[in-house]
Amino acid sequence: MAALANLQQHLNRFWALPYHQDDALNNKLKDVQSWQQTRIKHTHHELFSQPKNQLMAEYFLTQLYGGDEFKLLAKQLERILPKAQKLERLAKESALETGSMGIQAAILAIELDLHLAQWLLTQELPVTENNMLAAYRAVDEAEARRVQIANLKDVCYRTDKHLNSFMLKKAFALAKGTAYRYNFQPLYDFIDTGFQAMKPLKSVSHFIEPFCQQELLIIEQVHAADNDGKPMRFGVS
Repeated sequence: MAALANLQQHLNRFWALPYHQDDALNNKLKDVQSWQQTRIKHTHHELFSQPKNQLMAEYFLTQLYGGDEFKLLAKQLERILPKAQKLERLAKESALETGSMGIQAAILAIELDLHLAQWLLTQELPVTENNMLAAYRAVDEAEARRVQIANLKDVCYRTDKHLNSFMLKKAFALAKGTAYRYNFQPLYDFIDTGFQAMKPLKSVSHFIEPFCQQELLIIEQVHAADNDGKPMRFGVS
């Protein structure tokens, strides 16, 4: 199976990122990620505040958006992956592929914010809205951020497909005991968290489509200029 091999490649890319060996860059990245999380909560307040969406919102902010929790997950995964062939025999490959894609999406989010942090650090600038706008425009990764949004959407629809398949859902549930027994809990729980977050949703499209639409609009706005040649605002102080 290719799912876990792909996951190892994603983790190798993650551990090669320079902030792991650079305290100043690590701290700046944390500031950028904290600001981004506040921005996302503000932008999608109405969507996130709906009771049925709250688990999904938490999943986005804690599982698919990197940070210290993701670093802990990455350490756990690196420990278990060399012996994870057993898990490949227990869980459907499509479920593992979905988990691998979710981890890849989280790593891409880290990489994109790392580039902002590197620019801010080079310019000796704090993380503020004006400086983040300047960083976005200087780094100029609008297309990569569109790919990031497309990846998030893909992960959500793939996860939803498992929830709507009785056989896939049952097979994954039956694998839990064995996965825990062989210490594959981190990977299993990462995938299962996505399943649990989507259960309250009547349709995942009601969450992910407005989320992605608004995020794509923001990408357009921050890389555009108004009549005075100034960048559009994020709408977050």
